[in-house]
Amino acid sequence: MSEKKDDTPQKFRWLNPALVLLLVALFSAWLLLTPPGIEGKMNAIGYSVCHQIDSHSFSVGGKVLPLCARCTGTFLGLFISMVYLYSKDRKSGFPSRQKITVLLFFFAFFAFDGINASLPLVGLKTVYTPSNQLRLISGLLFGITLANVLLPLWHQTLWSNPNPQPVWHSWQQLGWLFLFCALAGVMVVSDVPILFYPIAILSTLTIYLVLGMIYTLLWCIILKKENSLHLFRDGFRILSAGLITAITQVGLMDLIRFSLSQTW
Repeated sequence: MSEKKDDTPQKFRWLNPALVLLLVALFSAWLLLTPPGIEGKMNAIGYSVCHQIDSHSFSVGGKVLPLCARCTGTFLGLFISMVYLYSKDRKSGFPSRQKITVLLFFFAFFAFDGINASLPLVGLKTVYTPSNQLRLISGLLFGITLANVLLPLWHQTLWSNPNPQPVWHSWQQLGWLFLFCALAGVMVVSDVPILFYPIAILSTLTIYLVLGMIYTLLWCIILKKENSLHLFRDGFRILSAGLITAITQVGLMDLIRFSLSQTW
């Protein structure tokens, strides 16, 4: 019996039709079941990870952002840091001890500011008066920390030939990151109506980006495909599984929260 010939063009053989259909089906279901319009979809993404309390969120042009001030800062800082620090030569090393100390300080500030703001919930006085500006700043700095954890793990786990040099290798890089994050912060607090959609879209889509990356790493480990990829298309199945899991998590969290509150 002759073997069935594969007529798929060579450049498309890495595609998996079943995974593509599943991705399309899941995302289509999410689009249909969530509130209409771009703002409705962005709010639905934020709904899965953020409390979305209006008093803890910034308004831009009279519209409340889909994420609170802390989450807005975190995901904007993460997006900016990953775009700036990502390297084509797949740098996979963690920073030096001095730089790790700085990143730990960013995390400590983020955690302390969050705990301080929560003290009244348990009947205690705050150490200092919480503000959305401080929430935004702590989130932006924490986003830098997250990027310096996620990017090295990404390169170390996926690629067959990762570069052992640190992702963050110079203090000048941190200076630029401070500048870019400061500009993002100014955009958020400036209350310029035209900036609502860029801020809202970037911050909410980064949720899918980071969840997709984390689940891709987990699937890579589960399937024992560590250090096996040369090109992104080599890992289409793993990347698709990560994105499918991310979409599923967002959808399930939306469903659970909606079933409890009966409101978006």
